[in-house]
Amino acid sequence: MLEELNAPWLEQGETLLCFGDSITADTPGYVGILTEKLALRGIKVINAGRGGDKTTWALGRIDSDIVAQHPDAVSIFLGANDAAVGRGIWADEPRVTPEAYECNLEWIIHLSKLFGNIKKFSIATPLAFFEGSTYAMHGDILREYCLKAREAAENMQAILVPLDVMWERATKEREAHRNQETGFLLTKDGTHPTAEGYRLIADFMLKTWKLN
Repeated sequence: MLEELNAPWLEQGETLLCFGDSITADTPGYVGILTEKLALRGIKVINAGRGGDKTTWALGRIDSDIVAQHPDAVSIFLGANDAAVGRGIWADEPRVTPEAYECNLEWIIHLSKLFGNIKKFSIATPLAFFEGSTYAMHGDILREYCLKAREAAENMQAILVPLDVMWERATKEREAHRNQETGFLLTKDGTHPTAEGYRLIADFMLKTWKLN
């Protein structure tokens, strides 16, 4: 039993599909780092990120972007847009409530299992908070979505990647050692990570999956 708990999540010859929004689609980004590092283990990575995606929209591309790709495992990293729509400059769009977000995550996994016979799933929480002007516009709205990502992972028996905890810790450490050359923000625009931010995300995912 202990050996199973300590075993790597992915094995040589398997394919991992990263399903997410623009944070996943961004190039270079965390998926590029995963691709490079997992290639050393004989694991293929597919980037299925789409800019602006929310869980409501993501449900509509399960067949084409997950099932049709025949992955062995799926990493789901969605939530920033779910939290932001219906607020600020996106006030004209329907809101995705935290409860709907949780339900959508569970349906993504359920449908992928049903039609793709996929066995391995991972859910990453959204990052702990927006930064800069984006934070000023939205405030502290991501925490509820982080909690719902946790509940969805538990309900669907998926691996949880608590990026919110990592992000908050990294931000505090960066603030403590900030200087004029690097600043202390880990995003380029309040939402999308810097190169360092993407490295932190990729490294933390690999650590959680016992693949570091």
